[in-house]
Amino acid sequence: MSNSQQSKEYLENIEYYKKMHLEGFKLSNGKITTSDEAYNGKSTLLFAKLIKEIIKKNKIINMLDYGCGKAQHHPEHWNAYKYDPAYPKYEKKPEAGRKFDLVICIDVLEHIPEADLPRIIKEIFDYSGKYVFATAAVKEAGKTLPNGMNAHATVQPEEWWRELFKPYEGRFTLDFTTKKPTKKKKY
Repeated sequence: MSNSQQSKEYLENIEYYKKMHLEGFKLSNGKITTSDEAYNGKSTLLFAKLIKEIIKKNKIINMLDYGCGKAQHHPEHWNAYKYDPAYPKYEKKPEAGRKFDLVICIDVLEHIPEADLPRIIKEIFDYSGKYVFATAAVKEAGKTLPNGMNAHATVQPEEWWRELFKPYEGRFTLDFTTKKPTKKKKY
């Protein structure tokens, strides 16, 4: 697979996420997530304080939310370009070569198949003019895709994720998500 190609699993998962955006889904505990609630960007709120600190410290003017979902919880003053390949309103990717002072990627990376992660992470850093804030879950999700697979396509320990981000050292904060945000780790 070349750097610009997407795996079959990646393309299939995008279609599953489009369906889940439209129809909602059932959690593993039996609760129903409605289409309005599905991937609405609520997890961004958990990290708003950290993002605000990054914005202030790095004098951020504009940003890209890579994998924003429905982005219903975005503060307007963030001046964010919103991109999500599984949500029609935001499926238009920024043009290649465009730079954003900050790229955030929250509750996204673990949903990407492992084979596609190097390409996606490179793309995120290619869009970043100054800084990246990303999260990565290190456990299975409480939901499954319509094909029955766990929604977290990549479940790896923190050390594995750190190694994946190593080529970009000094340009990002990577937070490992559990139920609440952990102390930020700058590398």
